Amino acid sequence: MQLLPTGLSLAVALGATLATPLTALALENKPLLNPVPSLITPAQTGPQGTSLDMQLQEGFDALEAEQYSKALKLFDQVIEANATRAIAWMGRGYALSGLDRYGEAVAAFQQSVELDGTLYYGWMGLGLAHEAQANFEAAVAAYDAAIAVDSQTVWAWYHRGFALVNLDRYEAALTSFDRAVQIDPKLASAWYYRGWVLGALERYEQAVASFDQSLALAPNDAWAWYHRGLALAYAGETENAIASVQRALQIDPNLTDAQVLLDQLQQVANSR
Repeated sequence: MQLLPTGLSLAVALGATLATPLTALALENKPLLNPVPSLITPAQTGPQGTSLDMQLQEGFDALEAEQYSKALKLFDQVIEANATRAIAWMGRGYALSGLDRYGEAVAAFQQSVELDGTLYYGWMGLGLAHEAQANFEAAVAAYDAAIAVDSQTVWAWYHRGFALVNLDRYEAALTSFDRAVQIDPKLASAWYYRGWVLGALERYEQAVASFDQSLALAPNDAWAWYHRGLALAYAGETENAIASVQRALQIDPNLTDAQVLLDQLQQVANSR
């Protein structure tokens, strides 16, 4: 995320910053892109006891251990023996995603949901694979299908918000993050991204309140302190903004964006 040079006005500099899409920040700052492996249970693989069932479970265990090549081999063996096992195609999709082979992952996930349209994490994986290729419209469609299967699980709402942000559809993204925090009010990163979107919509006081919720759950999140300071600056609360950005730098002294913003805010404060 880039700031404009400090010689420009604070308002222009902050405006350019807050309007920046959060793609890179979203993907690297909050590790929630792959919710599936740890949530798959043996009961979801079908009747237990056969060698194929054991291979399926071994495949999901390998996914959880981030042993993606091993997982792919196991899922391929199951598919070779029985190509109608939707959950094996889904597992194959996650293994391919872990190997950054997203085009092949999309095909695997599509096969999984064609075999079983009620497979929530098949639709989730399809959305994530599309999102990784910047196919955000297709990602939203996949997340919508996941929500149609299960509207009470947080992940599709959460990642739907990411995809909508990247389509500059901030009101719709806010609806998704609103739903995410309703389902899981302890998900700090959902409050954080909700605050980001509110800032992009120029609803700065509400953005600060959302960042406060995030920080109550994750008080050492430097990015949340930084963006809280940014929203406070827009709201005209320069001193509070300075304190928030200083806290971000205490947590992460290498957060360059925060240091640049702090310099800008201090210039404003000293000019009064």
